[in-house]
Amino acid sequence: MEVLHTDQSRADLSRFSYSASRDVLRVRDLSVNFRLDQHPESSVVKQVSFAIAHSEIVGLLGESGCGKTTTALAILQLLPPSAHIISGVIDFHGENLLNLGANRLREIRGFQISMIYQDSSALNPVMRVGDQIMEVLRAHRRMTVAQMRDEVISVLEALSFEDCDRIFRSYPHQLSGGQRRRIAIAQAFVCKPRLVIADEPTAWLDSNTASEVLAVFTQLRNLYETAFLLISHDPDTLTVADRILVMYAGQIVESGTHQEVFDQPKHPYARVLLQCSAYTPAQNFGARRHRLPCISGRAPDPYESLSGCCFASRCSDRMENCDSRQPELIAISTDRSVRCFKYGDGA
Repeated sequence: MEVLHTDQSRADLSRFSYSASRDVLRVRDLSVNFRLDQHPESSVVKQVSFAIAHSEIVGLLGESGCGKTTTALAILQLLPPSAHIISGVIDFHGENLLNLGANRLREIRGFQISMIYQDSSALNPVMRVGDQIMEVLRAHRRMTVAQMRDEVISVLEALSFEDCDRIFRSYPHQLSGGQRRRIAIAQAFVCKPRLVIADEPTAWLDSNTASEVLAVFTQLRNLYETAFLLISHDPDTLTVADRILVMYAGQIVESGTHQEVFDQPKHPYARVLLQCSAYTPAQNFGARRHRLPCISGRAPDPYESLSGCCFASRCSDRMENCDSRQPELIAISTDRSVRCFKYGDGA
Protein backbone atom coordinates (compact mmCIF):
# COMPACT_ATOMS: atom_id res chain seq x y z
CA MET A 1 0.00 0.00 0.00
CA GLU A 2 1.18 3.51 -0.78
CA VAL A 3 0.18 6.57 1.21
CA LEU A 4 -0.17 9.73 -0.86
CA HIS A 5 1.69 12.49 0.94
CA THR A 6 0.91 16.18 0.53
CA ASP A 7 3.94 16.81 -1.70
CA GLN A 8 2.83 14.18 -4.20
CA SER A 9 0.36 14.60 -7.03
CA ARG A 10 -2.97 13.21 -5.85
CA ALA A 11 -4.12 13.07 -9.46
CA ASP A 12 -1.82 10.08 -9.89
CA LEU A 13 -4.00 8.09 -7.47
CA SER A 14 -7.15 8.97 -9.37
CA ARG A 15 -5.83 7.87 -12.73
CA PHE A 16 -3.41 4.94 -12.63
CA SER A 17 -3.58 3.16 -15.96
CA TYR A 18 -3.45 6.20 -18.24
CA SER A 19 -0.29 7.92 -19.40
CA ALA A 20 0.11 11.54 -18.32
CA SER A 21 0.82 12.43 -21.96
CA ARG A 22 -2.73 11.28 -22.82
CA ASP A 23 -4.44 13.32 -20.13
CA VAL A 24 -6.85 15.96 -21.34
CA LEU A 25 -7.34 17.40 -17.86
CA ARG A 26 -5.37 17.19 -14.62
CA VAL A 27 -6.84 18.74 -11.48
CA ARG A 28 -4.46 18.92 -8.53
CA ASP A 29 -5.26 19.94 -4.95
CA LEU A 30 -8.28 22.05 -5.90
CA SER A 31 -9.91 23.76 -2.90
CA VAL A 32 -12.93 26.08 -3.08
CA ASN A 33 -14.42 28.16 -0.26
CA PHE A 34 -17.77 29.95 -0.01
CA ARG A 35 -18.56 33.05 2.02
CA LEU A 36 -22.18 34.11 2.58
CA ASP A 37 -23.13 37.38 4.28
CA GLN A 38 -21.51 37.62 7.72
CA HIS A 39 -20.83 33.89 8.05
CA PRO A 40 -17.26 32.61 8.18
CA GLU A 41 -15.90 30.95 5.06
CA SER A 42 -17.04 27.39 4.43
CA SER A 43 -14.86 24.78 2.75
CA VAL A 44 -16.86 23.10 -0.02
CA VAL A 45 -14.14 21.45 -2.13
CA LYS A 46 -11.02 20.20 -0.31
CA GLN A 47 -7.83 19.35 -2.16
CA VAL A 48 -9.60 17.47 -4.94
CA SER A 49 -7.32 15.81 -7.49
CA PHE A 50 -8.07 13.68 -10.53
CA ALA A 51 -7.16 13.28 -14.18
CA ILE A 52 -9.15 12.51 -17.32
CA ALA A 53 -7.46 10.82 -20.25
CA HIS A 54 -8.13 11.36 -23.93
CA SER A 55 -11.44 9.74 -24.94
CA GLU A 56 -12.09 8.57 -21.36
CA ILE A 57 -15.41 8.79 -19.52
CA VAL A 58 -14.98 9.54 -15.81
CA GLY A 59 -17.94 9.51 -13.43
CA LEU A 60 -18.08 11.75 -10.34
CA LEU A 61 -20.51 10.21 -7.84
CA GLY A 62 -21.84 11.61 -4.58
CA GLU A 63 -24.82 12.95 -2.66
CA SER A 64 -26.29 16.35 -3.46
CA GLY A 65 -24.27 19.09 -1.81
CA CYS A 66 -20.99 17.18 -1.69
CA GLY A 67 -19.17 19.58 -4.05
CA LYS A 68 -19.57 17.89 -7.44
CA THR A 69 -21.09 20.84 -9.32
CA THR A 70 -18.77 23.30 -7.57
CA THR A 71 -15.83 21.27 -8.86
CA ALA A 72 -17.19 21.45 -12.41
CA LEU A 73 -17.83 25.19 -12.22
CA ALA A 74 -14.34 25.75 -10.82
CA ILE A 75 -12.82 23.97 -13.83
CA LEU A 76 -14.61 26.37 -16.19
CA GLN A 77 -14.06 29.39 -13.90
CA LEU A 78 -17.83 29.92 -13.62
CA LEU A 79 -18.15 30.00 -9.84
CA PRO A 80 -20.62 32.48 -8.29
CA PRO A 81 -19.25 35.65 -6.66
CA SER A 82 -19.64 34.10 -3.21
CA ALA A 83 -17.11 31.36 -4.06
CA HIS A 84 -13.40 31.53 -4.70
CA ILE A 85 -10.61 29.07 -5.35
CA ILE A 86 -8.04 29.13 -2.57
CA SER A 87 -5.56 26.63 -4.03
CA GLY A 88 -4.98 24.18 -6.83
CA VAL A 89 -3.93 23.67 -10.43
CA ILE A 90 -6.29 22.91 -13.33
CA ASP A 91 -4.10 21.79 -16.20
CA PHE A 92 -5.86 21.56 -19.56
CA HIS A 93 -3.47 20.55 -22.34
CA GLY A 94 -0.55 22.30 -20.71
CA GLU A 95 -2.42 25.46 -19.69
CA ASN A 96 -3.35 26.19 -16.09
CA LEU A 97 -6.92 27.46 -16.42
CA LEU A 98 -6.58 29.34 -13.13
CA ASN A 99 -3.95 31.62 -14.65
CA LEU A 100 -5.79 32.52 -17.86
CA GLY A 101 -7.44 35.84 -18.60
CA ALA A 102 -11.11 36.31 -19.41
CA ASN A 103 -10.60 36.42 -23.19
CA ARG A 104 -8.64 33.16 -23.30
CA LEU A 105 -11.19 31.46 -21.05
CA ARG A 106 -13.99 32.51 -23.40
CA GLU A 107 -12.09 30.92 -26.27
CA ILE A 108 -11.84 27.63 -24.38
CA ARG A 109 -15.39 27.48 -23.00
CA GLY A 110 -17.78 25.95 -25.50
CA PHE A 111 -14.99 25.29 -28.00
CA GLN A 112 -12.50 23.02 -26.22
CA ILE A 113 -14.44 22.39 -22.99
CA SER A 114 -18.24 22.28 -23.01
CA MET A 115 -20.71 21.86 -20.18
CA ILE A 116 -24.17 20.33 -20.24
CA TYR A 117 -26.19 21.75 -17.36
CA GLN A 118 -28.92 19.97 -15.43
CA ASP A 119 -31.74 22.14 -16.69
CA SER A 120 -32.56 21.79 -20.39
CA SER A 121 -35.07 24.64 -19.95
CA ALA A 122 -32.02 26.92 -20.23
CA LEU A 123 -32.84 26.94 -23.96
CA ASN A 124 -34.22 30.24 -25.22
CA PRO A 125 -38.00 29.68 -25.56
CA VAL A 126 -38.44 32.22 -28.40
CA MET A 127 -35.54 31.06 -30.56
CA ARG A 128 -35.49 28.06 -32.88
CA VAL A 129 -33.24 25.34 -31.53
CA GLY A 130 -31.18 25.15 -34.71
CA ASP A 131 -30.33 28.83 -34.40
CA GLN A 132 -29.38 28.31 -30.76
CA ILE A 133 -26.91 25.58 -31.72
CA MET A 134 -25.54 27.81 -34.49
CA GLU A 135 -24.86 30.54 -31.92
CA VAL A 136 -22.17 28.33 -30.41
CA LEU A 137 -20.48 27.97 -33.80
CA ARG A 138 -20.80 31.69 -34.47
CA ALA A 139 -18.99 32.45 -31.21
CA HIS A 140 -16.00 30.23 -31.94
CA ARG A 141 -15.60 29.57 -35.67
CA ARG A 142 -15.63 31.60 -38.86
CA MET A 143 -18.19 29.95 -41.11
CA THR A 144 -20.94 30.97 -43.49
CA VAL A 145 -24.56 30.50 -42.42
CA ALA A 146 -24.88 27.60 -44.86
CA GLN A 147 -21.77 25.92 -43.45
CA MET A 148 -23.01 26.35 -39.89
CA ARG A 149 -26.39 24.91 -40.79
CA ASP A 150 -24.75 21.87 -42.41
CA GLU A 151 -22.62 21.38 -39.31
CA VAL A 152 -25.67 21.54 -37.02
CA ILE A 153 -27.60 19.07 -39.17
CA SER A 154 -24.60 16.73 -39.05
CA VAL A 155 -24.57 16.83 -35.23
CA LEU A 156 -28.34 16.29 -35.05
CA GLU A 157 -27.96 13.24 -37.27
CA ALA A 158 -25.19 11.93 -35.01
CA LEU A 159 -27.61 12.32 -32.10
CA SER A 160 -30.11 10.04 -33.92
CA PHE A 161 -32.72 12.72 -34.54
CA GLU A 162 -35.26 11.87 -37.21
CA ASP A 163 -36.37 14.64 -39.60
CA CYS A 164 -33.46 16.91 -38.68
CA ASP A 165 -34.81 19.77 -40.78
CA ARG A 166 -37.98 19.88 -38.68
CA ILE A 167 -35.99 19.68 -35.44
CA PHE A 168 -33.74 22.52 -36.63
CA ARG A 169 -36.77 24.77 -37.20
CA SER A 170 -38.55 23.81 -33.95
CA TYR A 171 -38.92 25.90 -30.81
CA PRO A 172 -38.09 24.27 -27.45
CA HIS A 173 -41.75 23.93 -26.44
CA GLN A 174 -42.39 21.83 -29.56
CA LEU A 175 -39.92 19.17 -28.40
CA SER A 176 -40.10 16.52 -25.69
CA GLY A 177 -37.91 16.63 -22.59
CA GLY A 178 -35.59 14.01 -24.04
CA GLN A 179 -35.31 15.92 -27.33
CA ARG A 180 -34.50 19.16 -25.49
CA ARG A 181 -31.80 17.35 -23.55
CA ARG A 182 -30.31 16.14 -26.83
CA ILE A 183 -30.40 19.71 -28.15
CA ALA A 184 -28.34 20.74 -25.11
CA ILE A 185 -25.93 17.91 -25.97
CA ALA A 186 -25.79 19.16 -29.58
CA GLN A 187 -24.84 22.63 -28.32
CA ALA A 188 -22.03 21.09 -26.31
CA PHE A 189 -20.76 18.96 -29.21
CA VAL A 190 -21.16 21.17 -32.24
CA CYS A 191 -17.57 22.50 -31.91
CA LYS A 192 -16.24 18.99 -31.25
CA PRO A 193 -14.62 19.83 -27.90
CA ARG A 194 -11.87 17.82 -26.25
CA LEU A 195 -13.78 17.59 -22.96
CA VAL A 196 -17.49 17.64 -22.08
CA ILE A 197 -18.70 18.09 -18.50
CA ALA A 198 -22.25 16.79 -18.01
CA ASP A 199 -23.96 17.69 -14.71
CA GLU A 200 -26.80 15.28 -13.86
CA PRO A 201 -27.39 14.58 -17.59
CA THR A 202 -30.35 12.24 -16.98
CA ALA A 203 -32.15 14.34 -14.36
CA TRP A 204 -35.94 14.45 -14.82
CA LEU A 205 -35.81 11.91 -17.66
CA ASP A 206 -37.66 8.60 -17.70
CA SER A 207 -35.54 5.46 -17.70
CA ASN A 208 -35.83 4.82 -21.46
CA THR A 209 -34.89 8.38 -22.39
CA ALA A 210 -32.06 8.35 -19.86
CA SER A 211 -30.66 5.18 -21.42
CA GLU A 212 -30.82 6.80 -24.84
CA VAL A 213 -28.92 9.87 -23.61
CA LEU A 214 -26.18 7.72 -22.05
CA ALA A 215 -25.90 5.70 -25.26
CA VAL A 216 -25.45 8.98 -27.13
CA PHE A 217 -22.49 9.87 -24.89
CA THR A 218 -20.78 6.58 -25.69
CA GLN A 219 -21.50 7.04 -29.39
CA LEU A 220 -20.10 10.57 -29.45
CA ARG A 221 -17.04 9.48 -27.45
CA ASN A 222 -16.34 6.86 -30.10
CA LEU A 223 -17.14 9.24 -32.98
CA TYR A 224 -15.22 12.33 -31.85
CA GLU A 225 -12.82 10.81 -29.27
CA THR A 226 -14.14 13.28 -26.71
CA ALA A 227 -13.40 12.90 -22.99
CA PHE A 228 -16.25 13.18 -20.47
CA LEU A 229 -16.75 14.10 -16.85
CA LEU A 230 -20.20 12.79 -15.90
CA ILE A 231 -21.53 14.14 -12.59
CA SER A 232 -24.40 12.45 -10.76
CA HIS A 233 -25.82 11.37 -7.41
CA ASP A 234 -27.29 8.31 -9.17
CA PRO A 235 -24.94 5.37 -9.86
CA ASP A 236 -27.18 4.23 -12.72
CA THR A 237 -26.29 7.40 -14.63
CA LEU A 238 -22.61 6.42 -14.52
CA THR A 239 -22.95 2.98 -16.08
CA VAL A 240 -21.10 4.18 -19.20
CA ALA A 241 -18.11 5.51 -17.22
CA ASP A 242 -14.68 3.90 -17.48
CA ARG A 243 -13.67 5.09 -14.00
CA ILE A 244 -15.55 6.31 -10.95
CA LEU A 245 -14.59 9.00 -8.45
CA VAL A 246 -16.65 8.94 -5.25
CA MET A 247 -16.97 12.32 -3.50
CA TYR A 248 -18.10 13.00 0.04
CA ALA A 249 -18.06 16.32 1.93
CA GLY A 250 -15.85 17.94 -0.69
CA GLN A 251 -13.25 15.15 -0.84
CA ILE A 252 -12.55 12.26 -3.19
CA VAL A 253 -12.89 9.23 -0.90
CA GLU A 254 -12.52 6.45 -3.47
CA SER A 255 -11.54 6.00 -7.10
CA GLY A 256 -11.16 3.04 -9.40
CA THR A 257 -12.52 1.38 -12.49
CA HIS A 258 -16.29 1.24 -12.87
CA GLN A 259 -16.41 -2.51 -12.27
CA GLU A 260 -14.19 -2.40 -9.19
CA VAL A 261 -15.97 0.45 -7.44
CA PHE A 262 -19.46 -0.80 -8.21
CA ASP A 263 -18.77 -4.49 -7.55
CA GLN A 264 -16.45 -4.14 -4.53
CA PRO A 265 -16.61 -0.64 -3.01
CA LYS A 266 -13.92 -0.14 -0.39
CA HIS A 267 -14.82 3.11 1.35
CA PRO A 268 -17.70 2.73 3.86
CA TYR A 269 -19.54 5.68 2.26
CA ALA A 270 -19.28 4.23 -1.24
CA ARG A 271 -20.53 0.89 0.05
CA VAL A 272 -23.68 2.22 1.73
CA LEU A 273 -24.39 4.67 -1.12
CA LEU A 274 -24.40 1.83 -3.63
CA GLN A 275 -26.51 -0.34 -1.32
CA CYS A 276 -29.14 2.41 -1.15
CA SER A 277 -29.09 2.78 -4.92
CA ALA A 278 -29.50 -0.97 -5.48
CA TYR A 279 -32.65 -1.11 -3.32
CA THR A 280 -36.02 -1.43 -5.08
CA PRO A 281 -39.46 -1.53 -3.42
CA ALA A 282 -40.07 -4.89 -5.09
CA GLN A 283 -37.48 -6.39 -2.77
CA ASN A 284 -39.92 -5.97 0.12
CA PHE A 285 -43.16 -6.37 -1.78
CA GLY A 286 -45.79 -7.84 0.47
CA ALA A 287 -43.83 -7.23 3.65
CA ARG A 288 -45.95 -5.69 6.41
CA ARG A 289 -43.13 -3.61 7.85
CA HIS A 290 -39.75 -2.73 6.45
CA ARG A 291 -37.21 0.06 6.65
CA LEU A 292 -35.96 1.85 3.59
CA PRO A 293 -32.16 1.74 3.29
CA CYS A 294 -30.48 5.00 4.24
CA ILE A 295 -27.21 6.45 5.46
CA SER A 296 -27.64 7.30 9.13
CA GLY A 297 -26.69 10.72 10.46
CA ARG A 298 -25.96 13.75 8.33
CA ALA A 299 -23.12 15.12 6.25
CA PRO A 300 -20.82 17.51 8.13
CA ASP A 301 -21.59 21.22 8.05
CA PRO A 302 -19.25 23.00 5.58
CA TYR A 303 -18.59 25.62 8.29
CA GLU A 304 -17.45 22.90 10.69
CA SER A 305 -13.73 22.26 11.14
CA LEU A 306 -13.15 18.54 11.56
CA SER A 307 -10.09 17.02 13.17
CA GLY A 308 -10.89 13.51 11.95
CA CYS A 309 -12.49 11.67 9.03
CA CYS A 310 -15.41 13.54 7.48
CA PHE A 311 -17.50 10.32 7.39
CA ALA A 312 -16.66 9.15 10.92
CA SER A 313 -19.98 10.18 12.52
CA ARG A 314 -21.95 8.06 10.02
CA CYS A 315 -19.55 5.14 9.61
CA SER A 316 -20.30 1.63 10.87
CA ASP A 317 -16.58 0.76 10.66
CA ARG A 318 -15.49 3.69 12.83
CA MET A 319 -12.20 3.28 14.71
CA GLU A 320 -10.60 5.31 17.48
CA ASN A 321 -8.25 7.28 15.27
CA CYS A 322 -11.06 8.20 12.86
CA ASP A 323 -12.01 11.05 15.22
CA SER A 324 -8.52 12.40 15.76
CA ARG A 325 -6.83 12.27 12.32
CA GLN A 326 -7.87 12.77 8.73
CA PRO A 327 -7.04 9.82 6.48
CA GLU A 328 -4.91 10.27 3.37
CA LEU A 329 -5.66 8.75 -0.02
CA ILE A 330 -4.19 5.24 -0.05
CA ALA A 331 -3.18 3.36 -3.19
CA ILE A 332 -4.49 -0.13 -2.52
CA SER A 333 -3.77 -1.52 -5.98
CA THR A 334 -2.55 -0.40 -9.38
CA ASP A 335 -5.96 1.00 -10.29
CA ARG A 336 -7.52 1.97 -6.98
CA SER A 337 -7.28 4.50 -4.18
CA VAL A 338 -9.33 4.98 -1.02
CA ARG A 339 -9.35 7.52 1.83
CA CYS A 340 -9.80 5.24 4.84
CA PHE A 341 -7.72 4.07 7.81
CA LYS A 342 -8.79 0.49 7.17
CA TYR A 343 -6.28 0.42 4.32
CA GLY A 344 -3.47 2.38 5.94
CA ASP A 345 -1.63 2.59 9.19
CA GLY A 346 -4.92 2.46 11.10
CA ALA A 347 -5.71 -1.04 9.89
